[in-house]
Amino acid sequence: MQTQSRHDHHTETGFENRHPLPDPVKRSFWRFLKLRLSGDYKWPKATEQIGKIATETPDFAAIQNPDPTRLQVTWVGHATVLVQYGGLNILTDPVFSDRASPFKRLGPKRYSQPGLSIDQLPKLDLVLLSHNHYDHFDLASLTVLGDVPRYVLPLKNGPLLEKAGITPDRYVELDWDESHHHGDVKITHVPSNHWSSRTTKDRKEMLWGGYILDFADGYRFYFVGDTGWNEALFTELGQQHGGIDFGLIPIGAYDPRDFMRNSHCNPEEAVQIMQAMGVKQALAIHWGTFVLTAEPVDEPPRRLASARKEAGLGDDDFIAPPIGATRFFAGKQATATPEPHANSISAE
Repeated sequence: MQTQSRHDHHTETGFENRHPLPDPVKRSFWRFLKLRLSGDYKWPKATEQIGKIATETPDFAAIQNPDPTRLQVTWVGHATVLVQYGGLNILTDPVFSDRASPFKRLGPKRYSQPGLSIDQLPKLDLVLLSHNHYDHFDLASLTVLGDVPRYVLPLKNGPLLEKAGITPDRYVELDWDESHHHGDVKITHVPSNHWSSRTTKDRKEMLWGGYILDFADGYRFYFVGDTGWNEALFTELGQQHGGIDFGLIPIGAYDPRDFMRNSHCNPEEAVQIMQAMGVKQALAIHWGTFVLTAEPVDEPPRRLASARKEAGLGDDDFIAPPIGATRFFAGKQATATPEPHANSISAE
């Protein structure tokens, strides 16, 4: 397979997906709003979903005193996950607000409360931001987190982060295929099949994507971010970066299918991502928190269980635990003392 040039995704107005897919329908905010209001699909009402998603009390003792030799993940909700490994506390796409929206009284409202509150988090080392959509990039939450952690985010998103009071010395922007070293951890920004916007006029002006973290002991972690299934893309990424110990893979927000397929994968496609990338174990994200699309809110994990079985995977290979659940996974024993790295960017 021929790979594209490093900068083929740069355009005069912003960015484009790698190996772009044809759109089965013309997508826009106004078309989405028409679908939402047309009545052709029975969209769940957030007020009627409260209590439908199982919850569990986090393991606060482990969160405050993690074993650095094993991975532990706590699902806060949607794409927000506390990841702890190798002595680092990492948070993905922190969203703790009641709405995934620029408005206080309009937009997707949370029907499942966060499994952890911000003041229950340990001191954070890293925050990974996948893209600028409101259900992933929440200025109110970022403002509270402040300048303590180091932020890693895609190109052109820095000015938005600064609106939350984060100073430029506390974040690094990455292009696809670029890496940043945070101590002994190598963070590589990789493509996803998605898009970006905060308004109706800035589509794809800021980059989007996921991250692969290579720890000093050889443990490899993958935060997919938000994505649709793209066989060419994930085949290529699997060849370049395959062999992942643990991944956070989205499974929700997939109907109406013709409108959503290029932005959000369904559970069956999530399993395909897992297989293409050689992910050994995974946790399901991007479901159970906000009504973003038309499928029943409790359908994604049921479909994931069927897809897992069809693929010959074990129940523990790709889990969809309750919100708030802390889960533990075997790490890797360090075999050598790594050379120290400065916080720097390199091209792969």
